[in-house]
Amino acid sequence: MQRSRELHRPPSVSLHVVVVILTLLTISAHTQRETDQPMENEPRESAESKSKLDEELFKKLFAQRRKDHIQAVQTLLKMDNYERLYKMIAMLAEKVVEVIESSKSVIEEAAFVPNNSSFPEDTNIKEALSSILENTALFGDIILHLPDISHRILSTHQSLNSTLHWSLNFADRMRHLLDESTITMIRLVVQELNIAERDPNYFNPYRSAADEREDDSKVTKKKKKKQSAKKRKKGPQIAKIDL
Repeated sequence: MQRSRELHRPPSVSLHVVVVILTLLTISAHTQRETDQPMENEPRESAESKSKLDEELFKKLFAQRRKDHIQAVQTLLKMDNYERLYKMIAMLAEKVVEVIESSKSVIEEAAFVPNNSSFPEDTNIKEALSSILENTALFGDIILHLPDISHRILSTHQSLNSTLHWSLNFADRMRHLLDESTITMIRLVVQELNIAERDPNYFNPYRSAADEREDDSKVTKKKKKKQSAKKRKKGPQIAKIDL
């Protein structure tokens, strides 16, 4: 009976988060390929109008993916185990950088110059562009919502920084493809990481909530230590006898 209950136990929050976010990291290229398939009876447009339509579609798909990012980050914030969350974010950071590095190679080999003059026609470039912007935005959200963990990871894993700095700069140069909230987020992340000089009025709007979660985590750890100490004291005691 006990065995049956274990088999039907729902997956933990941490496992759910890993599945959701790793799916987000790999789904963009497949989505982009599907949008490149010509529709039946689609009229032939000029190269300029086709490029404009592709760009608008790209923006819509990116906006949809951003909603998924927000849900994934909210799921992360529900975790109450600091060290487990730290390990998960560290793993995700490495995966994000791996994906960005791969797409960066495609961009550089194609000699693509980030600007707003024209949207790329090559499918591989569009996939790489989507991958870089989406992964940069996702990890940017994590940095702002979980600043202490993010700073700790980036200071410990120095190799991640150069790729992240490159991708943030790339995203800023391609901001004509981003929605306003993502543009604002990128600017905040650049200042949060001190990549650019901070505005005198800069503040991380999620910092107070992050600090509150950090304090709650410390309180929980103290309570667990006290409870553990009490349990140990309840064990057999040697009576003190005065002679």
